[in-house]
Amino acid sequence: MKFLLEKSLPTIIQRHFYTITLNGLRNFRMPTFNDLYWEGGGNTELNPEDSYQVEMGHAFQYKGISLSATGFYNDIQDMIRWIPAGANWQPINTDHVKTYGLEAKLEVKQQFQQHQFRLGASYGYTVSENQETKKQLIYVSNHKATGYFNYTFKRVSTYYQLLYVGDVFTLSDNNPKYTLDAYTVSNVGAEYALGATKQYRFGIQLKNLFNENYQSVANRYMPGINYNFYFNLNF
Repeated sequence: MKFLLEKSLPTIIQRHFYTITLNGLRNFRMPTFNDLYWEGGGNTELNPEDSYQVEMGHAFQYKGISLSATGFYNDIQDMIRWIPAGANWQPINTDHVKTYGLEAKLEVKQQFQQHQFRLGASYGYTVSENQETKKQLIYVSNHKATGYFNYTFKRVSTYYQLLYVGDVFTLSDNNPKYTLDAYTVSNVGAEYALGATKQYRFGIQLKNLFNENYQSVANRYMPGINYNFYFNLNF
């Protein structure tokens, strides 16, 4: 169960290929049922999370090319976050957190008869700082980037994905001896659609293509190269 109260004051200015947006938000979030009562990790003493958010975005679009950049700033009281507690994880309140950063996206789309191409990339820079200690929150990377290429012909679609995550701190004092190294993971896949409205989809994914050895949480190694087969039915 999750209760979220949000007040938003959006402003939008649009001129041909350029759009600017400005948002001011006030958020209030009650702890979820899992936050409070998860067996072995819930915390019934949690306070509701209260935050203010401001963001400004710029978007450009010309023919098949789109580019956007959004800057954001959050001021959060009693931030609810899950952190390691021995072998388990537990939610706690962090009294005062400020987060700010920038997100940018680029996408190019082209179509030649029945051949469709999509090429895209995104980059995010995030600072998430505990105001009491002036330290970056654990497991929050300053840098994250993605890229992809997709080719579609009739009912067949193939793609390549790239994910980069910068190094992260695992201790609240930001001791550099206990950081997790940055990693880059690649995935490839193919999909075939059936049915009059393409509601049936068969696919195969090859994940961690280059068998990257990495951890997203300390001492929990992620799988090497692995395969995923799926069938989706959309009504």
